[in-house]
Amino acid sequence: MYYYVKYHNDMESIYATAEGKKALQAKLDELIARRQGIAEQISRAREFGDLKENAEYSTAREEQNNLEMTITEIEAQLQNIVLFSYAKADIKVVNIGTKVTVTVNGKKIVFVITGILESDTDKGYISNVSPIGRALLGKKVGDTTEVKIPAGAVKYKIMKIEKV
Repeated sequence: MYYYVKYHNDMESIYATAEGKKALQAKLDELIARRQGIAEQISRAREFGDLKENAEYSTAREEQNNLEMTITEIEAQLQNIVLFSYAKADIKVVNIGTKVTVTVNGKKIVFVITGILESDTDKGYISNVSPIGRALLGKKVGDTTEVKIPAGAVKYKIMKIEKV
């Protein structure tokens, strides 16, 4: 089954494994726990007097704003997660959760198509929203797809699709 990008709350779906979602939730919990400490920093900085020329206050407020923006972003990501499993990936075509072997200029490369939260190019895990991931999705063994990169266009021929 090909995973079409769905939209929730005007944001693209974010594909993640249960482990990836759990890690993102843990990061959110950690950031929420930092709120109290930053609030205390702001309170202490207020005691230094004039807020216009109070560097400690400005720094603490900026840190609070950055923290709140990150929390809001992660909360939105969590609302838009679509879970997938590597073990249950459909291998008839390249899907999120599949391992795909391609050839590029005679060289064999193996990719695992995953969600953006779990991509790790050093390990060959590429995101479904990356140019290569996007180009491979939905292709079958024997298909060729072209990916435009700054240096030109690169052709990828799908040799094998399998479970991770």
